[in-house]
Amino acid sequence: MLRFSIPRVYSALSHRTRRLTRLTWLGGKKNGISMGSTKVHYTVLHTESSLGWGGQEKRIFSEAEVMRQRGHTILLAADFRSELYHRGKEAGFALFPLTFGGCRNLAACLSLRQVLRRQRVEILNTHSSLDSWVGHLAAMGRRDRVKLVRTRHLSTPIRSSWPTRWLYQSPDAIITTGQAIKELIAKRVGVAEHKIYSIPTGVPLDRFYPHPSTAGRTELLPAWPPDACIIGSVAVLRTWKGHNFLLEAVAKILAQEEKVYLVLVGDGPIRHLVEEKVAALNLNDRVLLTGYQDDVPAWLALMDIVVLASYANEGVPQSLLQAMAMARPVIGTTCGGIPEIVTDGVNGLLTPPKDPEALTQALIQLIRNPAQRQEFGLNGLRLVQERFSLEQMAAAMEQVYEHILAE
Repeated sequence: MLRFSIPRVYSALSHRTRRLTRLTWLGGKKNGISMGSTKVHYTVLHTESSLGWGGQEKRIFSEAEVMRQRGHTILLAADFRSELYHRGKEAGFALFPLTFGGCRNLAACLSLRQVLRRQRVEILNTHSSLDSWVGHLAAMGRRDRVKLVRTRHLSTPIRSSWPTRWLYQSPDAIITTGQAIKELIAKRVGVAEHKIYSIPTGVPLDRFYPHPSTAGRTELLPAWPPDACIIGSVAVLRTWKGHNFLLEAVAKILAQEEKVYLVLVGDGPIRHLVEEKVAALNLNDRVLLTGYQDDVPAWLALMDIVVLASYANEGVPQSLLQAMAMARPVIGTTCGGIPEIVTDGVNGLLTPPKDPEALTQALIQLIRNPAQRQEFGLNGLRLVQERFSLEQMAAAMEQVYEHILAE
């Protein structure tokens, strides 16, 4: 189960829009506290100003889906140009188009106040800086006060100015995707740790489960040898994801290992730079850039080893949890929340960021040890099943909502 501490709550809950549905016992204890809780329905509005479709936006979408399946009313407010808006529309969510930035924030604020009132929103969960400012201002001064939750997805630096401190100290709860981000917020902007909850993104185990590594190779990689050792990475192509360091490591490995290939799943703003690096290292026949792929499990199933070479900004990365759910051995760096899920020598290997030589040695170790790859994969699978399923994430979110609404 996820590790966070919430007082056991049996006090009367708000009567406004929640309906008592049934008594659900989650079982077990956390930090000595019984996890029994009263299951209710909540009306939750998520806001997101980002136009992209990376780990943050995917977390919002997957959380919205699973919470809706559990009976909650989930609303989404996002820019109509964003991928989140379009995917939310396809999935049948109630959507509210808001445009953030500059003077447009005033109109967004007024529109959001109307949504909060008309939809009788109980919990407003903001995600990026722009929509957090708008959301906080929209919720101010309401007699039927909405509970504010801010989710912080990345471990990027946070300014400690007084406006930023207010932005983080005023919500009823802060959700982070990893313990490292929780500690960063407590240190930089002075939020009390009891108000911060580390809830990593859960993995849908009905989509991500063990496959043989040869599954689908003939269809997706017909030009590569069937017995090749395939290294893979699933990440948006951004500088801090460390693709160049991974490419340098693969180039070094090819001097010693003949049947090694690399698959990079994802797209992003530095694709042209990655392509230039591939050409400069003479790796064109050994590296495949797939672009964006919706069917991530099909690509993870091809990989013998999954790598994330990030050197900044990471929370607990979804791609590594997904790889572990498919019993794949992983290699990560000691950046952000990666060490929270990768235990060196147990379910994978850890290397220093920006160190292609260390990454080379870690890759060679796993390439030459199939038994260790299998051991790491099984250990990672157990970890995800025990602590990081999508349902466990949803249950943890419900515990936070129950707690703040009962205060």
